[in-house]
Amino acid sequence: MNYEPGMLLAFKWDPDSFGICKVLKITETKKEPIINIITYSNWFETLPENINPEQLKPLVIHMPMLLSAMEQSGCTPVGSAEVKPEELRGYENWLSAWQERRSGFFDKSIAESIDHILESMARVDNGPQDSIFKERLMRRWQENMPF
Repeated sequence: MNYEPGMLLAFKWDPDSFGICKVLKITETKKEPIINIITYSNWFETLPENINPEQLKPLVIHMPMLLSAMEQSGCTPVGSAEVKPEELRGYENWLSAWQERRSGFFDKSIAESIDHILESMARVDNGPQDSIFKERLMRRWQENMPF
């Protein structure tokens, strides 16, 4: 798939639902492109057909994903939306850090990368807002138990 800034993509969130992300920028490298995305907390039981970008709520404001990781995510185009200047701030911060070799990128699927981020966030107890992260982790843990 050819990724373009502004593309809205549905990805497999888990076996029974889809998440949404938007392409912010593509960073070319010698090995493979890095697709920079923003992910949203909205999820759908079936592949969404009509996405209203105004109703999307950010989850992770910037995720640099290797092209191969995007391909693992089972992305399907579901629309497009303007890339706003405030959405590019996370990308610009990452790009500066990446060029100074202080940052990296994700090489797992979008869902696995989000889980990694949420696991890290759940290790810090900031109060009631942590419950959404801990609930998602607990659900993932229970789904993967062999009983």
